[in-house]
Amino acid sequence: MTSDQRPRTLPERARAWAAAHAPRPVVDVTPVGGGITNTKWLLHLDEGDPLVIRWSDPELWGATGREHVRREIMACRLLTGSALPAPKLVADDPDGLVAGGPADLLTWLPGRARLDPLSPAAVTALARLAVAVHRQPVPVQQHPTTFTFRGPPKPEVPGWSDAPHLWRQAIDVLAAGPPPTPYGLLHRDFHLGNTLWQGDRVSGLVDWAETSWGPPDLDVAHLCSDFAMLHSPLEVEIFRAAYGQQGGRLDADVTATRFWQVADILGFLPDPAHILASVGPSRPDLTPDSIRRGLQDLLARALA
Repeated sequence: MTSDQRPRTLPERARAWAAAHAPRPVVDVTPVGGGITNTKWLLHLDEGDPLVIRWSDPELWGATGREHVRREIMACRLLTGSALPAPKLVADDPDGLVAGGPADLLTWLPGRARLDPLSPAAVTALARLAVAVHRQPVPVQQHPTTFTFRGPPKPEVPGWSDAPHLWRQAIDVLAAGPPPTPYGLLHRDFHLGNTLWQGDRVSGLVDWAETSWGPPDLDVAHLCSDFAMLHSPLEVEIFRAAYGQQGGRLDADVTATRFWQVADILGFLPDPAHILASVGPSRPDLTPDSIRRGLQDLLARALA
C-alpha cells in the first residue's frame, strides 16, 4: 500500500467512539506522523493532555490491522502497573463493532523520537529500557503469540546488492532454523522511531502492535539493524555492550547471535530503503543507497 492510499482523516464513526470514552470534549484530531502504517491520530481535548487512537481501516488492513490492535491492547494490559514508560489503555474496540474498524484508545506520552546519534547516557538509557522489557514477568497463561519472522516467505538475493554471496549465505543461515534461545516478552518493533525522549531520558516506548513472545536477541538485533542503517556499525557495538552492562542476557552461543541478527536483516528484504517513508523527513541526509549499504555492512559483520 502506498502512502497516498492511507487514510488522511479519522472517520467520524471512529472519532465518535473515541470521544465517548475521552474524559474531556475532543476539539481537534490530527494524524501522528513518523510511521509507515499511518493508523494513529492525536485527539486534542479542550483541557489537559491529548489521547492517541489507533484505528485500522478494515478495507486497507484487514486481519493484519485487527491483529495489530489486539496485540497493542494485550500489551497495555500486561504492562498495567509496571514501571515501563508505555501508554495506558483507555478504551478498546478490537473488532471495530462501534468504531467501524479495530481501534484502541491510549494515553499520550511526552517526548520526541530521536534519529540523531545518541550520547553515551542516552545509549545506556535505551539499553536499560530494553532490559526492562525483556525482564517483564508474564504469567504462562498470558504469554503473547510467539514471534514470526519478517520479510518474504522465501527471501531472495536483492538485485541492488554488490555482494550477493553475503545474502546467499544469510539465506542458508535462516534456512537452518532457529537455535534454542530462551524466550521472553518482546516489543518486536523496538527501534529508534518507537522510543520517545526528553533529553537523554527515555520518556516513552510506543507502538506495541507486534508484541510477541520470543528471544530478547531479536529485539536487540532489530535495534542493531536500525543503528546500522541510520548511523554506523560502531553504534551497533556500543549498544550491544550497553545492553549487557545493564544486565541484559543474550544467547552466549555465537552461532545463535549470528542467526538472530541475520534473521532480522533478512526481514528488511526486498529493499530496506522502504524505511525512508518514516525516517526521511527527519534525516534528509539518508538515501536508499546509504540505508542499503548500512544493512549490508551489518550483515557482513554478522556473518564474519
